[in-house]
Amino acid sequence: MKKILFLFSTILYTALWSQNEIIDINDVKYNSLLDTNINYYKKDLNNLLDPFQGTYVYTNGNKSLKIILVKKIKQYNNSYYEDLIIGEYEYSVNGTTVQNTIPNLNVVDSNQFLGHAIAGSSTIDNNNRQWKCPQCNLNEKRLRGIITDRSTERSADFFIRKTTVNGQEVLQVYVGQVMVDIENMNPPEFSLPKGEFTMIKQ
Repeated sequence: MKKILFLFSTILYTALWSQNEIIDINDVKYNSLLDTNINYYKKDLNNLLDPFQGTYVYTNGNKSLKIILVKKIKQYNNSYYEDLIIGEYEYSVNGTTVQNTIPNLNVVDSNQFLGHAIAGSSTIDNNNRQWKCPQCNLNEKRLRGIITDRSTERSADFFIRKTTVNGQEVLQVYVGQVMVDIENMNPPEFSLPKGEFTMIKQ
């Protein structure tokens, strides 16, 4: 009888532990817990990520950047599960392709966040200190992630806002601080466009 009770208790404990506690990607109070708890699922409960999906193009003189963004559901990042946006890009100068990671868009990586050139799963509001947005609606959510220059493997903060300009769907983008390379005192320059710019949905 003791063996049966022990076996039943073990099965019940395993079943309960294997259930992921669902938290909303928009619930910032959990963010500090995510890295230390493997039993979470950071879920896009209100489909906030959906509008960001699509193909967008930015052109500035002889330079062109095209990105494709896709939403992925319940991806494991070696710590917890999450819904996120992943993406890839094509960067051209003078009509010549300098970098093209778009063929990697459908690659399934063991960690989708780190495996793609663009990735993001955190929403931010209009008062975010890294990219304030006084023109944003009160409850509007933008997306924070990273973009990686695959020619140098250097990453930068990547913020996007979905909006409409003159009846055209666009992404307002801010490529900000490039992450420090602690292993290289003279790292190569981040070669993708930086600063604020607008990308038109195709």
